[in-house]
Amino acid sequence: MPKIEPLNPGFSTADTSYPQIRASAGTLHVTFNDWKEREVRVTFEEVCAFHWQEAESLLPNEPYDGSCEIIDSEWVSQHVERPLLSGQNSIRHLRFNFNNRGKLEVLCATFFST
Repeated sequence: MPKIEPLNPGFSTADTSYPQIRASAGTLHVTFNDWKEREVRVTFEEVCAFHWQEAESLLPNEPYDGSCEIIDSEWVSQHVERPLLSGQNSIRHLRFNFNNRGKLEVLCATFFST
């Protein structure tokens, strides 16, 4: 069973605008306005997979309007076994819940926001 670790990414996903998602060769860019109408731009690097879902389904102890890292993720295990990822940084399974708008899951090495 995966474990949920709270994540403080430096931005809030509560009460935001609908996120804009753009992907290109190993990089994912997400842009949205936070609850104070400030633009947030997040860049994920060394991305091997991502998923947007509008249905609400949470794991036990997962925040409805926050962010977390999923430890012992089966999804990570499926990707780490692929030769494409050998030698890269550790891949993390991150989940960003945007209240009733949906959730973004990303398998990546790192991310930063501006």
